[in-house]
Amino acid sequence: MITFAGKQKCMPETQNLVTILLPFYKEGTELDRAIESITQQTFPHWQLLLISNNGNSTGLNIAQKWVEKDPRIKMLHEPRQGIAHALNTGLQHCKSPYIARMDADDISHPERLVKQFHFLENNPSIDVVCSQTTFQTAIPGSEGFEIFVNWQNSIITPEEHFQYRFIESPIAHPTIMFRKELAEKFGPYSTLPVPEDYELWLRWMDQNVCFYKIPEPLLTWNDHSERLTRTHENYSREAFFQVKCEYLAKWIKRNVPSGKKIVVCGSSRIGRKRAAMLQELGVEIFGFTDVKKRPNRQVNFIRIPEITQPQPWFLINFIARRGVGQAIREHFSALGFVEGKDFILAA
Repeated sequence: MITFAGKQKCMPETQNLVTILLPFYKEGTELDRAIESITQQTFPHWQLLLISNNGNSTGLNIAQKWVEKDPRIKMLHEPRQGIAHALNTGLQHCKSPYIARMDADDISHPERLVKQFHFLENNPSIDVVCSQTTFQTAIPGSEGFEIFVNWQNSIITPEEHFQYRFIESPIAHPTIMFRKELAEKFGPYSTLPVPEDYELWLRWMDQNVCFYKIPEPLLTWNDHSERLTRTHENYSREAFFQVKCEYLAKWIKRNVPSGKKIVVCGSSRIGRKRAAMLQELGVEIFGFTDVKKRPNRQVNFIRIPEITQPQPWFLINFIARRGVGQAIREHFSALGFVEGKDFILAA
């Protein structure tokens, strides 16, 4: 049972219970606002680690100003370029039982920390709590990104986070708070050329770590043209799919009975490329299905009307067109296929 309220302990004002990791690189005025939003939290028992990842003079000056102003704010330096390196340096300096993330572009709402802290205190079965976000952008044509944020915001329960993890990243990284023991037990952020947050979520979920999203926006997510998710190759579609296929292959080997024939929904060039990734990871692909056959592109093509009984099949959807995943869910669920047992959505 999820509990949102419980008995709140009386704690010394100086006690550090949550450490916030905030790496910065080129940020200027947004960094100032991001830090200010932490100092305005209704929860006072925090330490903020500002991690300069070769920060420019503007960012360093802003950070130093806050260090001198509030004793709960410290600055660290990580010369190895990359947000994962910066975050791992921050992890090494965390002494509190809980760790939260913050980006230099965003604004934490005043009650963010207090709500997340008390949620974890009152729900020992949950190890990671995040929140919905308010999405803001000045970039024309960002409707697709906004749809993605709305999709993230719709995922609340531990079961939903687990079920939808292979579709896309179900969590906005700067909204999370987690138990420090997770990093100690399962390792820090990956410094390989991958989306470091998505890889961490999949690694934790692979170990049955439970995620929950507080169903209200506790952070404003500011989108702009220089944000890493838009500019860095670690967040490319291919990088996401490589990480996704790695953990999907591990899950399939553990959970799909050997007698089931694995069929990929999506026989386009992209679908075949994704299937090839799984095959390289040791997953045997029996064939493909789609709304129409693409001649001479695969050995086994199974027409959708032929897939009527769940027992022989395990289906993986790699079709990323909007609405297709839901249509596949509805079609096969009506035939008695069970999501997570007989089929999974991975796009």
